[in-house]
Amino acid sequence: MAWCDVSIYFSLNAMTLISALTGFATIAFLITIIPGTDTALVLRSLTAYGRRAAYAAVFGVTCGLLVWGVTAATGLAVLMEKAPGVFEVITIAGGLYLIYLGLSLLKNLREWGHASSLKTTGQDAGSTVAGGTAGIAKSFRTGFVANILNPKIAIFYIASVPPFMIDSVPSFLMGSYLALIHGGINVLWFTLIIVLAALAKKWLAHPRTTLVLDGVAGAVFTCFGISILGEMTMKLL
Repeated sequence: MAWCDVSIYFSLNAMTLISALTGFATIAFLITIIPGTDTALVLRSLTAYGRRAAYAAVFGVTCGLLVWGVTAATGLAVLMEKAPGVFEVITIAGGLYLIYLGLSLLKNLREWGHASSLKTTGQDAGSTVAGGTAGIAKSFRTGFVANILNPKIAIFYIASVPPFMIDSVPSFLMGSYLALIHGGINVLWFTLIIVLAALAKKWLAHPRTTLVLDGVAGAVFTCFGISILGEMTMKLL
């Protein structure tokens, strides 16, 4: 009888864990496929530095998600939100960083008049060596920092992680599970985008295409940054 009770206990906990992970995966998938700053960042890394850099950007984004998932699960994110000034500082820093990235990319549009005279580089968007170590490191760093300082990511995890926590699973471990699921979905989705984009490598390798994507990504980053600062200003007033 005791063995039967133990089996039922573990079966129920397994079902609860599976249900929680499945439910969170559904939400994470819907959030991931919505085009935003991450999509713009990955495509920009692909055209500017090549496929390896694009995957580095995805890995950077995923590491940022993992940090926020564990932070939210252990309750630190909630404490940061309630602590005087801490969340506001992160939000303002995130908004300013996105604006900085956006303006840096928009500045590249000054080269539009010279783009037609430039030749398509031999290292196209499908290359596995384009951009070198510097481009790969920069893409990873940008993806990681952009997500760590993105208050919308923090708010998503603060709101979505607690409902999926299970008493029988340690908070740190459960948060890691949820963040890894989100990260896995993130990697799979952006791998699909990178593969599809690489099919148009001749078009993507053209200098003006890179500038177009710089303009789109720059506009997205700048608008997101202004939106974040605007919301924070309204909150502080």
